[in-house]
Amino acid sequence: MKFKKMPPIFLIALFLIWPLALRAQVPPPFESPPVITEMEARRFLEEYVAQYIRMDLDAFMAFFSKGAIENRMLTYADIREIYRKTFKNSESLQYDLKIHTVKTYKESATVTGRYEVIQSFKASPFKKVYKGNIQWRLIQEDGALKIKEINYGRDYTEDRPWHPYP
Repeated sequence: MKFKKMPPIFLIALFLIWPLALRAQVPPPFESPPVITEMEARRFLEEYVAQYIRMDLDAFMAFFSKGAIENRMLTYADIREIYRKTFKNSESLQYDLKIHTVKTYKESATVTGRYEVIQSFKASPFKKVYKGNIQWRLIQEDGALKIKEINYGRDYTEDRPWHPYP
């Protein structure tokens, strides 16, 4: 009698376990690595700062996507005009950037940090200091990293316009 009950129990157990065994053999879904790595984003911003200091407008604007937006309202043409005026009126620019976070996503990266820019003017012994928080959204465009959006604020409490800065 024991042997007569064994095959039906064995068959039931086999049918219950068999679907689990098939599921276990299915490979996990493939996750593609982020398109933009943290190291690439950091290197990109190092080059961005270096070009800003060189004050070469065309080389600097190559970092921006043609659809870039600054502070949620300025278009690429507006951004270009602002930097053209800044470079034209500057004797030199110093740019100190501290990156706080780099978050990479499937098709973009967000970088946050803190900046300080010291602007020396051509026609004046005075310097202007700008500092505050900054955020970039970077994308891949035509095989290169580009700035899609840049947002920054200024710490006006520490801002001393037209004050001689050592």
